[in-house]
Amino acid sequence: MKPPFIGLITQEWSQSAYQVQATKLGIGIKTSNKEMSGSDLIEFAKECDLLYVDPAIISISAIKTAEKSGIRIYPLSKTIEELAKITSHAFEGDQLSVLVTRSAHAQAASWPITLLTNDLCITPLPGISDETAQAIQISVLELAAEVGLVGGFELIVDAAEYKKLIGINWMTPTANYWNEIGSVTGFYEQNLRAVLDLPLGDTQLLSKYVVTGTLETDQNSDDYRPYLHLMARNPRLKFDQSIKQVGVAGDDLEELLTEIIHAQQYYSGKIIE
Repeated sequence: MKPPFIGLITQEWSQSAYQVQATKLGIGIKTSNKEMSGSDLIEFAKECDLLYVDPAIISISAIKTAEKSGIRIYPLSKTIEELAKITSHAFEGDQLSVLVTRSAHAQAASWPITLLTNDLCITPLPGISDETAQAIQISVLELAAEVGLVGGFELIVDAAEYKKLIGINWMTPTANYWNEIGSVTGFYEQNLRAVLDLPLGDTQLLSKYVVTGTLETDQNSDDYRPYLHLMARNPRLKFDQSIKQVGVAGDDLEELLTEIIHAQQYYSGKIIE
């Protein structure tokens, strides 16, 4: 069987993440981050078995044009239209990230809920009861089924009132690093599995907690020098310069927070030891 070839339109800095996973799966992929008309999209789709596009880049009218021409493209226009009916709310403060993927054969998966607070991501949400966590995940999985999702998205909701939607991120989630280092199957790989209608992977955590944080470069230094101290201090730290993130997984949440905050402060030059 010939491996499929996917045309992927997403933000430039997430293209490499999908490319890495496509290479691991032996899948052909070509990428773009440009807006396209319906005719441009049809041209881009040549030699592709399917298209997977970010609705923040490609308009729904262009997606509908591609659908009418017989191109297999995700997400479906009806999915985008149904989600657009949900009222979103402007909000500043702590938020929750809920990731979900679903295949064409209706296999769906979600990850533990993530707390987004300041420049930190903490997974799973501290202090949440099993019952509440399960209720949130079930509601998201039901929503994915109702709108006929094929692919994946991230729902951002109010941390104090999880039924209040703040926004939807399609192919590039805000909580885009923790599951790459702390979950059996990451979001990018799972997204590709979903649109290819492959069996979905396990989303179980590899440790009790995963904490990630945003890095800020020291104006008097560079992005490399801090490794000497930080990697020696904690060899479990993981870095991704493409998205300026540091992360660590383990069982002691207080220790993990201490390590990530220290890494952020040292990296930015706010502390020197």
